[in-house]
Amino acid sequence: MDITSLVETIGNNIVQFQPTIQGVVSAVLTTLFLRKNTNISEFEKMKAGKYSEALDDLLENGKITYFELYKCQNFLKIAKIADEYHQEKQEEESKFFDFDWFMRFFDTAGNVSSEKMQRLWAKILSNEIENVGSFSLRAIETLKNMNQHEASLFQQMAHFVLTDSSDIKFLLSTDNDLGVNVNEKYGLTKADIITLEECGILNSLRNDNRISLDSNPCGIWSENILLILKLKNSDGGLFSYKYSGYSLTKAACQLLSIVDSEPNDEYLLDVGREFARKYSGNFIVKAHKVLDSSVDTFKYDSDLDLLL
Repeated sequence: MDITSLVETIGNNIVQFQPTIQGVVSAVLTTLFLRKNTNISEFEKMKAGKYSEALDDLLENGKITYFELYKCQNFLKIAKIADEYHQEKQEEESKFFDFDWFMRFFDTAGNVSSEKMQRLWAKILSNEIENVGSFSLRAIETLKNMNQHEASLFQQMAHFVLTDSSDIKFLLSTDNDLGVNVNEKYGLTKADIITLEECGILNSLRNDNRISLDSNPCGIWSENILLILKLKNSDGGLFSYKYSGYSLTKAACQLLSIVDSEPNDEYLLDVGREFARKYSGNFIVKAHKVLDSSVDTFKYDSDLDLLL
């Protein structure tokens, strides 16, 4: 296949290749910069993975600009880090990829020169290759508009993300009687909440969630801890409690997978202690270690109450 035919093939919305970082890099750079009048030797260098050498030739011959070279160099650094992540995972079989997604990724990530931010983009690239569709274009746009400070704040916030019985991920509001004391203890402020709203991490409207307890218990959990709320006297009555929280946007839920942030188990235990302190006459509050929270399974250690 000649260069022109190759570019036309790669330029379709969907392209099939082995899911390796080299395949992605070669496809993107070939489509962008190897044109009909490109010397065959430059194509061979791309094919052999000699990207820097090929780009230097293209720059010398006036076929790319210095800005395009800058974006390519950043993209190659991100791809190198992504390759390190990808090598740690089991190799996948051939599959179809949305080539438009990779072109948008290059256009955005190519402007990132900070090594810390490049590592986040590398995780996106690696995860998307492993699981196609993991990140929407909106998720890319959300990270694109975050600076390093905001990304660090997002990573810190991830320690405190909770999930309710409707499977909605949220942060407790700093304005209600339950969240104010706990959030203050862990340094999560109203100013942080506002910043995360502006970044597109949190939905701007605060949700007033209501826990209605009858004979059935209710749960709030993190990755490692399940908090169970149960009525002390389940005689057919109903007890309702309202608390406020900010739900994560869909893009933020996708981006959670790229931040190195283990859940803060003590945070949720403190939330449980607040429930128990305020509503000791109404609730039985227990906390248990989560054993399995896969898609179709949720198991926890019911024998050990972590609040005792």
